Amino acid sequence: MSRTGEHLYQLVQAYAALGEHRTGTPVDQATIEWFATELGKRGARVDKVPYRFERYVANCRLMAHAAEVEALPLYYEAVGKVHSSRLHLAELAIVANLNAPQLDEVGARARMSGTDAAILATSGAGGRLVALNRAPVLGSGFPTVLVPGSALPMLRQAAVHLELDARLEPSESATVIGHLGQGDAAPPVVVATPLSGWFRCAGERGTGIAIALQLAKELAERWPVMVVGTTGHELHFLGLRRFLAAHELHPSAVIFLGASLATTTLGPESGSTFASFHQGLTTAGEGLAKRLEGVLAPARFPVRSNPAQWLGEGEEWVRLGTPLLSLTSRFPLFHTAQDLPEHSTSPEQLEVTHTAVNRAAQLFLEESLRD
Repeated sequence: MSRTGEHLYQLVQAYAALGEHRTGTPVDQATIEWFATELGKRGARVDKVPYRFERYVANCRLMAHAAEVEALPLYYEAVGKVHSSRLHLAELAIVANLNAPQLDEVGARARMSGTDAAILATSGAGGRLVALNRAPVLGSGFPTVLVPGSALPMLRQAAVHLELDARLEPSESATVIGHLGQGDAAPPVVVATPLSGWFRCAGERGTGIAIALQLAKELAERWPVMVVGTTGHELHFLGLRRFLAAHELHPSAVIFLGASLATTTLGPESGSTFASFHQGLTTAGEGLAKRLEGVLAPARFPVRSNPAQWLGEGEEWVRLGTPLLSLTSRFPLFHTAQDLPEHSTSPEQLEVTHTAVNRAAQLFLEESLRD
């Protein structure tokens, strides 16, 4: 294994060690500073573009049989205080660790139950608690808390008590911009990646961040590069949407490195395997898409040309109307507290993915920016 893989893994470790990357928190501010510093180390001229929003702040404690149960409030669903054992317990199915299509239906039943709050056990995700991305606006007003699906049998037999105190507070975050390479007069190549998420996000966010930092430095040897690190991802892309609404960008091309870029499933029995879902999407034609898929084959990314639906923040970037290559993935620890470096990635995985992404980006730009 070369030093590149080890270096990328150290970046993932440093990112995860900062804490839970929720937007507007002290960890978010520390992450913004860390990312700006890393860009500076690579010779970038760095700017921070702040934005304000209402942050959901909650203290939550769920007890069962006198033991505390892992719990996360459903953000923005309700504010106020709850101290009650009159709780509606239900199962919430998670599809591909990504969303909960029955959330509205399950929530409606909870509101009609006559209880004081809902406890929803996230199932279909290996028994883990899975956080759900939320729009930063108040929801139904009925207090709702997520717990691991594995806790459901115990909770059904236990005396359960919830203490919840939730409110909205004025807060601030920022988009981090880094400019590398020569030729300020030329439209830059944008390398974009999100910086925020629900937990430590080693695989979900850290792998894309590490590869973005390395890729930007390499691309800047040939093209002017603008790195865009966005926060507010877990709040329906709040940071990117605010940034694009306030700034008229005209890049020559965009390379978006999204979720779980270089993730593995690590275990004593299965060893290391690639994530179960990868997706490359591009505005390039079918011919170039096939060539990109060949280059990305070592990292197991299929590539589709001009899809009807884009994934993640790619759906925002495609609206610029410039050439776009978007890479994203999911894996079993997506949106969970167990997404830690030692569980989610490895130096080998990072090096294989970086090498493939670098080659694909070079090919994509050579073809897209050809005179």
